[in-house]
Amino acid sequence: MNVREFVTLVRREYWEHRSLLWVPLGVAALLILGTLFGTQMHGGISISLDGDDTEYFSRLATDTIAQRKIFAVWIAGLMLPILIASLFVIFGYLLDCLYAERKDRSILFWKSLPVSDESTVLSKGLTALIVVPVWVWLLSLVSGLLVFGIVAVKVSGTPLAPLGDFHAGVWLASQLVLLQNLFLAALWYAPVVGYLLVASAFAPRSPLVWTILPPVLLVTAEKIVFNTSHVAGFISHRLRGFFDHLGSLMTGDGEQLSMPDIVAQVDAAYRGLSAAGILGELDLWLGLPAAAALFWGAARLRRWRDAV
Repeated sequence: MNVREFVTLVRREYWEHRSLLWVPLGVAALLILGTLFGTQMHGGISISLDGDDTEYFSRLATDTIAQRKIFAVWIAGLMLPILIASLFVIFGYLLDCLYAERKDRSILFWKSLPVSDESTVLSKGLTALIVVPVWVWLLSLVSGLLVFGIVAVKVSGTPLAPLGDFHAGVWLASQLVLLQNLFLAALWYAPVVGYLLVASAFAPRSPLVWTILPPVLLVTAEKIVFNTSHVAGFISHRLRGFFDHLGSLMTGDGEQLSMPDIVAQVDAAYRGLSAAGILGELDLWLGLPAAAALFWGAARLRRWRDAV
């Protein structure tokens, strides 16, 4: 598959599944509008600080290291709403992309073109693993700058003014780390994408049911026969293992944290911005041949399955 053919196949995916383009764009627009109209502009924010908070923000005015950490975590966090919405869209896309062309019989047209099943399936997988995440990254890059500019204006003249300082070097490094994380996530979740493509290519009806049913049956059978949960643990690790290598600002239980706790969480999140540690996991590399086998299986199923 050459570059021109790949670009054409990806454009086809966006023609047929416009949500891949518009949902991330819509979330980015809502994020910007929400920031713009959340409060009035300059002077519209009312801040109440106790003694410890006042002391912290007084120190923050001269602590450039703390400013950079908060800035990096904040910039990374601005991608989350767009990414979460895109994950739901990608999941629905993968379940539908091979099933729908059999259901509406458009597969008869596409198979008449000089494009192999392998190229078609690979383009769908790479659309989910690479193209959409890069689109999300570009949107977060632009929307993040706009949101930061709005917030910087809003906090000017308040104790939070140091948070409105732009750190160009930190911003560039953060963007490179985020892009790196997206490609690492593509490697980690390639087997999951391959499995969803197989379900989409195989399902005679309702791809979602055929996606969920096999793991549920395996987990249940293992529990009944062996009274163990290795399959459930394997599935859980594959679904959330990537995020175990990232820091988090989630507090849990919804408790209100003190300023020292928040500072500690920001430090932890800053240290965990990069998921590069996942390269040392054997499961990452074992998943790649499994993903290749699943992609090959989806291509074979696409060739042999009749229209539904």
